Amino acid sequence: MLAYAEHFDCEWPNNLADDFGEIITCHFDDPEKSLAYVIIAASETDDAEFLQLMGCGNLEDVLCDPSPELLDRIVSEAHRSARFRWLLSNPFKVAISSKAWEAIKIFRITGPHEEPALSTVPPRE
Repeated sequence: MLAYAEHFDCEWPNNLADDFGEIITCHFDDPEKSLAYVIIAASETDDAEFLQLMGCGNLEDVLCDPSPELLDRIVSEAHRSARFRWLLSNPFKVAISSKAWEAIKIFRITGPHEEPALSTVPPRE
């Protein structure tokens, strides 16, 4: 995950391209794994731009059609972590399911179509 954080905004090294592709696309086959990548990123890096990418990418993708169990885990993580609540403030309302929006809207620190400022990322727990 740290290698992805280091290279997310530039050319990927060939030896890591498959791993990075897995991080970006795993939500199609394994939304649990995609959520795990988001939580790992939140715990391992302070790079606000990378965290925003994970919020607008993996987390938003997971919130498109989460199972009830996965949505429960997302809400539990939001109760536990200020940084995760910041991540939940990145997906736009129009990009996620209505059931996901109803579950997460109380945790958001921004409006429905506004990303939080990069300078407001809470510290790691």
